[in-house]
Amino acid sequence: MKIINLIVILFFIGINTINAQNSDNEELASQICMLGYRTWGNTAPTDEFDRGILKKIGTDLNDPNRKKIVSDYLNKHSNILICVDDGIEGLREREQLLKRSVSSGLYGYLQQLAIDKEYSVDFNKYEIINSKKETLLDFIYLIINDENLAEDYDIIELEALADSIEKRGGKRGKDL
Repeated sequence: MKIINLIVILFFIGINTINAQNSDNEELASQICMLGYRTWGNTAPTDEFDRGILKKIGTDLNDPNRKKIVSDYLNKHSNILICVDDGIEGLREREQLLKRSVSSGLYGYLQQLAIDKEYSVDFNKYEIINSKKETLLDFIYLIINDENLAEDYDIIELEALADSIEKRGGKRGKDL
């Protein structure tokens, strides 16, 4: 009987730990997404967003390796940096941070990540959407190839963004 009680106690401790971790992840995602919304449309979105991340992780704002640090942070946390429907419209209620920057039309920062070789963001991170791998590139082409969606976007800019991402090794989900 003691073993069963111990198993039950460990089970509930595990559930509480998972719930606390999910709550922490949601809070982190919310903070980073809000940082993006505040900075992506500004005149210097790269510096402002990077500084916000560096401040969040307690790194010197003038660190000469800041672009690598930010890239590593975005790569490490890409699976939890999910923006929810929080007043900034996207194509979906929940979107990965970089996809939300595209769907919200605030992708100047993303363009900088794609063209500046000091950044090393992994553009081949993917989510499973409708049982298929979907990368950032798939998401961009989803907009470009849907004439109803395309009406709301600058397609020339999105094509340039897709081209920049492809030049940095970005692939479609089917090619991974």
